[in-house]
Amino acid sequence: MHAPLLARSRRTRRTPFTDRVTAAGVKAYTVYNHMLLPAVFRSVEEDYHHLKSAVQLWDVACERQIELRGPDAERLLQMTSPRDLSRMATDQCYYVPIVDVNGGMINDPIVLKLAADRFWVSIADSDLMYYYKGLAGGFGMDVQVSEPDISPLAIQGPKADILVERLFGKDIRET
Repeated sequence: MHAPLLARSRRTRRTPFTDRVTAAGVKAYTVYNHMLLPAVFRSVEEDYHHLKSAVQLWDVACERQIELRGPDAERLLQMTSPRDLSRMATDQCYYVPIVDVNGGMINDPIVLKLAADRFWVSIADSDLMYYYKGLAGGFGMDVQVSEPDISPLAIQGPKADILVERLFGKDIRET
């Protein structure tokens, strides 16, 4: 049995690592936040057992950020979440459920406060940026809603700490 092909289109973005991932032998991709996410290399079962016993480098560039910047950035963020953000300090992260007008969950991101008027919202798979842009425009808010050019990689598995220490030195455990 062969995995179904995923037809690439301009609606599905590649990551900065797609060529390398393809060269490494990826067999299947899925789509997450309109981007390619490598899903299978050998088989789902074999990949799982390897992850549980070794170390893997994952292309997770699809884990996108939304940047809210401007005088109304915190106000826009607060009007979409029941979590009180008023005590959030610069360089602090919060789990911030984002809900609709009826309290239904839209997304459950981690939010990083970079400055009093600047936030990064690390989203799960959704079109939250359009929601923010619509609210900001509809309420005449002074806030820019954008997607910063951030493309994370993840080192995962029980031997991840060993690899990271080999790459960056023992001091990495101190930070």
